[in-house]
Amino acid sequence: MNVKISHVNNLTDARYFAAAGVRFLGFCCNPGASQYCSVSRISEICQWIEGPEFVLEFDGWQSEQEIDTILSSVTVQAVHFGAFSTYQSSFGIPVFKDFIFENIADADFTQVDFPVIRSDKEFSSFLDAELDIINQRIADKVFYLDIPFEVRDLDRMISTFPTAGLVLRGGAEEKTGFKSFEQLDSIFEALELV
Repeated sequence: MNVKISHVNNLTDARYFAAAGVRFLGFCCNPGASQYCSVSRISEICQWIEGPEFVLEFDGWQSEQEIDTILSSVTVQAVHFGAFSTYQSSFGIPVFKDFIFENIADADFTQVDFPVIRSDKEFSSFLDAELDIINQRIADKVFYLDIPFEVRDLDRMISTFPTAGLVLRGGAEEKTGFKSFEQLDSIFEALELV
């Protein structure tokens, strides 16, 4: 299962996730957000990491010119837009975009390389009919799930969506250079087993 990490803002997370073999590392570019990572910090982190592709994440309130300016100052392989973004440009690189599960019937995936299905609802509480809706709507797309889950749900997630990827999140360090990855270790161990 492909994994994209969102909200990376420190080298400790970046190194851990790169070593775990994730495909994409995403950096929040929304000033004022608690997970915000400056362009200079993103560049610094990217110089230390090999393996993953880098993604800039925008909630959708920035202008296309602001995004172009940021993209011209850091080398990344994709962008990730929030559910309410309405950009007409793909900015010349692959696009992730959030789609809220509860609004999926009206979703237009045509201009998006990697749709991300988001919900605050736990995966274990999805009905089979709801999971079928996702499969029908995303039939021929590589897509990602950004849905809360327990490690014990991974088997069912993978068997239900064998071509889907998974979105996980980085977080704050406990102190510079130190962080516990116990819960994430369990997820990556489970992904290796399934």
